Amino acid sequence: MGNVRPEDLITFGDVREALGVSRQRASVIVGERRFPEPWFVSRDGTTRLWLRTEVETWLDANRPGWRGEA
Repeated sequence: MGNVRPEDLITFGDVREALGVSRQRASVIVGERRFPEPWFVSRDGTTRLWLRTEVETWLDANRPGWRGEA
């Protein structure tokens, strides 16, 4: 996979913000099988990190306009 830098990763909070939904709704969306798998999950499951590019690709395909472009 190559070297992953901290700026290549996003948190659940970042995902939720990009989706523009509540914490509960974001949990449902990231749990769907079509959503990218987390790149990292802590042992206790409280921390999940996703590759920014994978999430952005999913958002582009499933949430047109999420970037705030007119």
